Amino acid sequence: MALEQKTVLIDGLAVSYLEAGEDNGRTVVLIHGGIGDARLHWEPVMQLLAMEDFRVLAPDLPGFGQSQPLPVMRTDTLLHWLKSFLDRLGVQQTAVIGNSLGGLVARLFAAANPQLVPAVILLNGGGVPEIPPALRVLERIPILFNFLLNQFVGSVTSPDNLRRMIHAPDVLTDDFIARSRAARGSFTRLMRMLVSGTLPEARTPLVPTLILWGANDNFTPLADGEAVRDSIPGSTLTPVTDCGNMPQLETPDVFVWQVSNFLQKLTRPQRSDLPGAGILPDLPTG
Repeated sequence: MALEQKTVLIDGLAVSYLEAGEDNGRTVVLIHGGIGDARLHWEPVMQLLAMEDFRVLAPDLPGFGQSQPLPVMRTDTLLHWLKSFLDRLGVQQTAVIGNSLGGLVARLFAAANPQLVPAVILLNGGGVPEIPPALRVLERIPILFNFLLNQFVGSVTSPDNLRRMIHAPDVLTDDFIARSRAARGSFTRLMRMLVSGTLPEARTPLVPTLILWGANDNFTPLADGEAVRDSIPGSTLTPVTDCGNMPQLETPDVFVWQVSNFLQKLTRPQRSDLPGAGILPDLPTG
């Protein structure tokens, strides 16, 4: 059950990731958001998930943590990067869990790979952004555009705004704030990808989708979670009380129970014309 940090090469670039649990065919992949890296987002819950008989993988996104940045950061190259990472580790099926901005990555990846991703779980994220036309115009003025992006990311990761996002005071330590702000450059590159690029046409997962939403997140309020639910037919929204933007850190026991319960209830679709067949193998017995 030990948590290990490992590195693999994907298209010649180093990808750093955390791994816990045994390779028993029951895999979950955790996608962090723009604040911090995989370790900051997921370290406290990875071994808890491993105890539920999951193999748990949490990569640092390109440019975050110890993963090298992509030469060209576009949505399609990021999704290809994630697919290549899973292929490199021999993962044939996996549930994908994404927090905040990582929820959008998880959503798009699940939509693009329904045979690989039998289920997706979104945590206080996953909404498809509508880019204002004015921002498209500002892209033609790189200095101003980059300045505005840097200002936005700086405000998001400011101590005052982090206090709006994180409800549990024991999570919002000085170390958490420092590590969040240390990733501002990578966060900015990720935001630039979303603002400047074109999102894929496939944006709606065709597989079971659970949306967990910290009800005390004052940055992305519960109304945003309701909008995400309405945009994914058949999805389930579960508010989490006394919790902000990071349910996995603020209410880890609730998070692990919700994930385990949701994934254990999944069954193979009865109709052969529906994607996503395979789901997850049964829990080992004895």
